[in-house]
Amino acid sequence: MDSDPMEMVGEDQLPDTQTLASLNNEIHGGIEDPTYLYQALQMVQAQCGFVPLKTTADIEWCHAHISQLGDMVQEAYEKADYSALMRLKYIREQAGRPKPRARNTQPVIRSEPSLDSAAKRALQAVIQGWSAPFIGEHHVALASNIRNMYYGTSARSAYMGHAAVIQSSGSGKSRLVHEVAKEIFTIPFNIRDPKEHINNGAYPPTDTAVHNLLMEWASEYSGLALQSRFHGFLQVVFEEITKELRGMLASRSGDTKLPLEWHKYLTAHRGMLYSRVAALAKAKDGYISAEEQKSTAVNPAADILKQAQDALETLVKLVCTFSGCSADGPTTVGGSSDFKKAPLATCDELRAAFRPETIRGDPKGRLKILHILMYFDEAHVLAEVPSRLAKASSTSATVPTSMDTMETDPTSTSTTDHSMDTTDTMDKMAVDTTSTGANQNNASEPSSPPEHKTALDILVSALDDCRDLGLFTLFMSTQSSLEHLAPSAIHARSARYSALAPSMHAPITETPFDCFGDNRLVPSKLHCKDLLCNDNMRMPIDSHTIAAQTAVLDVRIMLSFEPSREAAHRHEEQLVASHMRIAYSVPKDRIYLRSGYSSEPILAEAAARQLHEWRRQCLGLEPSATGLNVVDRLRDTTDIGPAVQILRKTFDHDLLSRGEVGEVIGRLLLMLARDSATCATSSDSDDPHFSNPVPVTTFIEQLLSESFAKDVLTSRPDNLPANAPRGDLTFAEAFKDAVVNFTHFAKWADDSALSQDTALGCFIRSMAVICRNNAATVDVFIPVLMNKDAALDASVMTGIMVQFKLRAHSGTIAAYAIDATKVGLFKQTPDDDETQRHPYITLIMELGVNSEPPLLASIPVKPESKESIAVNKKLGEKTPVSNAGAPLQDTPSKVVLTPPAPRRRRGSAYPRYSIYVYGCSPTVYRVISKNERGVYKHMLGGGKLLAEHPRQDPTSLRLVRMLKPFFAIGHTSWHWLYHTRLNTDLPDESDDEGGVVVSVRGEDGPDDDDDRDVFMD
Repeated sequence: MDSDPMEMVGEDQLPDTQTLASLNNEIHGGIEDPTYLYQALQMVQAQCGFVPLKTTADIEWCHAHISQLGDMVQEAYEKADYSALMRLKYIREQAGRPKPRARNTQPVIRSEPSLDSAAKRALQAVIQGWSAPFIGEHHVALASNIRNMYYGTSARSAYMGHAAVIQSSGSGKSRLVHEVAKEIFTIPFNIRDPKEHINNGAYPPTDTAVHNLLMEWASEYSGLALQSRFHGFLQVVFEEITKELRGMLASRSGDTKLPLEWHKYLTAHRGMLYSRVAALAKAKDGYISAEEQKSTAVNPAADILKQAQDALETLVKLVCTFSGCSADGPTTVGGSSDFKKAPLATCDELRAAFRPETIRGDPKGRLKILHILMYFDEAHVLAEVPSRLAKASSTSATVPTSMDTMETDPTSTSTTDHSMDTTDTMDKMAVDTTSTGANQNNASEPSSPPEHKTALDILVSALDDCRDLGLFTLFMSTQSSLEHLAPSAIHARSARYSALAPSMHAPITETPFDCFGDNRLVPSKLHCKDLLCNDNMRMPIDSHTIAAQTAVLDVRIMLSFEPSREAAHRHEEQLVASHMRIAYSVPKDRIYLRSGYSSEPILAEAAARQLHEWRRQCLGLEPSATGLNVVDRLRDTTDIGPAVQILRKTFDHDLLSRGEVGEVIGRLLLMLARDSATCATSSDSDDPHFSNPVPVTTFIEQLLSESFAKDVLTSRPDNLPANAPRGDLTFAEAFKDAVVNFTHFAKWADDSALSQDTALGCFIRSMAVICRNNAATVDVFIPVLMNKDAALDASVMTGIMVQFKLRAHSGTIAAYAIDATKVGLFKQTPDDDETQRHPYITLIMELGVNSEPPLLASIPVKPESKESIAVNKKLGEKTPVSNAGAPLQDTPSKVVLTPPAPRRRRGSAYPRYSIYVYGCSPTVYRVISKNERGVYKHMLGGGKLLAEHPRQDPTSLRLVRMLKPFFAIGHTSWHWLYHTRLNTDLPDESDDEGGVVVSVRGEDGPDDDDDRDVFMD
């Protein structure tokens, strides 16, 4: 080291002016708080390509010059100029660091592999979002739930000192728990792989020193040897935080709540504190060696455990003293904010409350109030590394992971003991269930984990040894496998655990992400042009896994997975872990997970563009090829479209729910038509924007083959005589200015779907409606704006009401008729002007019928009418259609249009344009190619969410609803939209709270629905 450790290199070693400005901008945007010295230095190192400061010498250097460095960082932050820090010779030329770049050379933005510009922009956006004010009070509800978990389990505390937070990436779980730390005194750890932050822009950044220490131990030790080190780590953590807290309290001023004050303090000192903790824990003496743990002598780990427990007691006393509470709840004892006036040695009541003999070994003497929360973000990394000793002692073959199995064969289900699967990530959250756990009669005797356990299992066991001392732990991850994460009784690996399983904490999933606060949309101030998504969201097309492909399609058409298939369960878990599927709820019995893709317009737009890229690849087109209707062009090739390929894969692997295949295929056809309409109306020079509304007439032209589309566009209302107002308008005339706008589907939980108000909200959000399971007449509702240039308002909305049928032979059109007034689409008033009544469309899609329907099904008229007499005359010349048990026929598919109503009929109804389509072939559907017909034919031939949610309090249920597993009238669905009627909370129906089945796991599927389409073998 040079004689002057703060020496700087010359300015000639800085990059050119333009590059320097770019670096300053990148560094400045990544710093949350200039008082967080270590973060500022990390940003400089990462952006300039320097090796991070992480050795013991580096830490000592920072400590020795913390005052000077702090001033430099503060000045740099105020000026947004970090050139002085870039010139520090120590961080540029210390051993092993690269030589400084000469002027005019391009800087390495990050260590290899570097982030591309898009990734940098994404990370910048994430950092800005993380730093933005937190909207809502969801963190308060989570803090309350955590306290209740701790308090409510005092009589049966074994295995109850922790819980898991499971949710998909980007759902805000890390930020949510970060905010909880302002309510409860918290010790946070982020042990994500640092490469995820450096290479992929994952955020928040890793606590590198802690991650490296835990991973090093996990790879070298197992059993008691590893557990003793975890006890030592916890001891050092508690001791060092106690020292930091004493120092903070000595200079405390004001009445800020202790958790909030500590939160701010830790933000500024976290890096240095954790580096010191890691160094001290690694150097600590007294750990059990690999040889000692094989001895049958008295367990030497008891001493280390006692030291950890004593350190925790001391910290809890300090937290209690300055939080105004006692061991079992609030008190005035020790509540002074003056550190010197409230020394711990004089707090007799607190000392008595914390007597070891009244705490340890006696559940009745357990601390009843939670005082300290600890959490490990991305905790699954500790389950992914098998220890050296465990690998050496294992004699079995390598067990494939659930993810590896999924990529090769989603249908395979391993019979291997999952406890040996070290890459099932979060599936090790269940603690040591084959051992006796911590000794109930002596808390200083640690549990003895078997050799095959992962590091995560052993860490949980170590924490469980401190469970009675006011500490609760959260493990956060995107990944889960329920039989190990929080096993149900049927998956328990010991009789003792099986008895406790019913009371175990179910994973927490309440992390609402759709947070508008008070910035709700005002529909009347919006027009169609305001809804467009203009960002370039093109994604790479190579190396996509089966799960990734499924995710793209699932986001758009909402797949329904088979509830009784283990492979489908694993597939769902992988989508949650890696592909942004939202975990809605894990029931109290923890037998299955409920999940789905919530309505996220930007995500749906991205998925639409990804499908568009795959279509271009099928056609061999370059990305620069624009202005082409790739959906339509695929029709004339021998290729099968990517969406159909993906659906076939999921079907062939028995992942799809067979009872809903018809509805899934129907939604796919509608979505393909919408995409084709987008391409058909896009500019020749631009890529399509799938959130751009498209004309209703174009949508019909792209859905149906040319001749049938022409028949539809020239058809007239079937419920009005020609002399009635608007009764003689053709379809094309009635909808000449109308547009549709949907990029994805959302499930509905109540009967509010079919209304102009709902149509307005859905149009703004670019979504179509999947009606509740027991909806009698409509399966899907597509909102339609009658005038594309009008201000958005419910009064200019109508819709397309769709029924999917999968039957051996067709029903009558009269039986399928939908009346908009009866279903409540329009609000009719006595003074309605009939000339202003909006038309609507009904579409019946008989996907399982290939034979012509009965002639009486062609026209819904009275038997005595001329039309019926003519039909009856022809009936004798026709052969009856096949019965219900006959296989699907190969006769041509057709479209039947109902004729206009007789002229004598009164014209008081809203104009209805009815379309009845039967069959599923290129004869009728333009979006089906000749080579896809067999695929569709093959697939067509071939429970309540909230009732089981573990936290039934109104606040928790409201938060789950805000995840939007379904939509309903009320604030939880429409808080983002300024609309009085949609935001009116209605009384809950007695048995309708979870009427939409998002995903069911376990042996029992959803309740049978008498109205559901019949599945044909």
